[in-house]
Amino acid sequence: MEKEQPQEGRKETVPENNLEEKLESLQSLLEKKLSQPSDQQRDELPKESLADENLKFIKMIYSILLENEVDEKYVNQIMDEVEKVMKSGISVDYILSSIYQKMILKFGQPQPIELSGRKPKVVFFIGPTGVGKTTTIAKIASRFKVEKGQKVALYTADTYRIAAADQLRTYANILDTPLNIVYSSDELNGELAKAGEFDLLLIDTAGFSHKNQDQLNETRELIDRVPKEFEKEVYLVLSATTKYRDLLDIADIYKENFQFKMIFTKLDETSCFGNILNMKLYTGASLSYTTYGQNVPEDIEIFNTQNIVKLLLGGK
Repeated sequence: MEKEQPQEGRKETVPENNLEEKLESLQSLLEKKLSQPSDQQRDELPKESLADENLKFIKMIYSILLENEVDEKYVNQIMDEVEKVMKSGISVDYILSSIYQKMILKFGQPQPIELSGRKPKVVFFIGPTGVGKTTTIAKIASRFKVEKGQKVALYTADTYRIAAADQLRTYANILDTPLNIVYSSDELNGELAKAGEFDLLLIDTAGFSHKNQDQLNETRELIDRVPKEFEKEVYLVLSATTKYRDLLDIADIYKENFQFKMIFTKLDETSCFGNILNMKLYTGASLSYTTYGQNVPEDIEIFNTQNIVKLLLGGK
């Protein structure tokens, strides 16, 4: 069951009991790595020794973030912000809590699909080939139809791969929801004109190289020409296993052409999650969902900020 998200406009905070839980397990792990002295021994240390201990701790966190493939410039930003609030004699616990909170704020509030009830919502899924767009759409469709009782319709504009339409048709049959194949923005708008009874319309687009300008233009036309009678959102689907350099190239093309939120897939296929933070900070786009397997609809969740930050800091 999806957790309720904080209301828009409110400053995002981590519940105190949840924060303490996360920090307690993380602190235990980090203390083993540091072989820290006891509280009593720490109180007896001169301020110079405390400063050395804190510096050692910060260097260790710095190294852990780099190992998790967070871009060095973003690691430096986080550490610079933490150093601004550091005072002499502060504890390692305080430093860890500060770093944790800074990273929570940098990820921002997750932005999943929400229905206003005023208009049907059309949601486009864009992104390169092989990232799992079609399976992600099936998971989201199942969530809204089965768990929330919404009327859902599926569309595919991926006419370049027969297998993509077949895969989505299989899911549509299981969910007992219609699937329409569209070849142009005119065809899509014609289908949308008949879709007033639906709450949510999910549209799979062709996965293509971000260097293919013709297909990019086709996708942009599909999105730009959606009638005003519909609410519209775009989600860029990216794989957590894609190399950082390639992610930057993909982001450069897509952010020039679309306003989007991001979905990260294949979290089960990597142990490094730094690129999620890198892309959030590079694009400024909100994060929405993560997926971690092929099971429909189980292997998807609203972006779990606290869990990802814990993993980035070396937790389990």
